[in-house]
Amino acid sequence: MVETAVLLPVVMLLLMVVVQAGVYFHTRAVATTAARKAVTAARIEEGTPADGQQAAEQFLDQNGAALRARQVAVTRSDTTATATVSGDVASVLFGVPFSVSVTVDAPAERVTP
Repeated sequence: MVETAVLLPVVMLLLMVVVQAGVYFHTRAVATTAARKAVTAARIEEGTPADGQQAAEQFLDQNGAALRARQVAVTRSDTTATATVSGDVASVLFGVPFSVSVTVDAPAERVTP
């Protein structure tokens, strides 16, 4: 009985760490996909950073519930489109904050004579 009383909190903490790792990696995958969608929308010939921002926000509205206080930044130059998605990950470990930041870039489409 004493062994159970001592071991149970350790097992529960280990379980919470495993769940937190799953939430973190899922949220990172969602942020990566949102950044890729933003770059895809911004890098096309007529694309703008606003198009990329809208694509990322729309994707995160549908899939990014675990990404809190999110920020999306999209830039486009003549040669490159870049998107950064960042935010706080929902935490199941009380008092332990987690954050994620993902940056994706790709060459911008352009017409050359």
